[in-house]
Amino acid sequence: MTKMISGIERVFRPLRLQGYVGNDIYQEVYMHYIHFLNEDGSVRKSKLDHMENGKIWVESGGRRSLYGECEYVFPDGTKKHLIAIGTDARGNPIIPGVM
Repeated sequence: MTKMISGIERVFRPLRLQGYVGNDIYQEVYMHYIHFLNEDGSVRKSKLDHMENGKIWVESGGRRSLYGECEYVFPDGTKKHLIAIGTDARGNPIIPGVM
């Protein structure tokens, strides 16, 4: 009998926006997996079921956010404090200094 469990992995991917100079903007992505387990509970294989985009985040630079804050360790080992930014009625990010 094969057991299945689900899991969600949260990652931040660099985002490039037209008219914005800098590389400190990230798109939050939730990756939903289905894990197939062996009898002993170890993972036999995993399948990516679907992905969902989350909020848009920027490096804090000492700022705070009412929309959300988190510490994230990137794959290269760097730890960054990120803050979520607001969006307008159409879902476009509101970034200070960008029109």
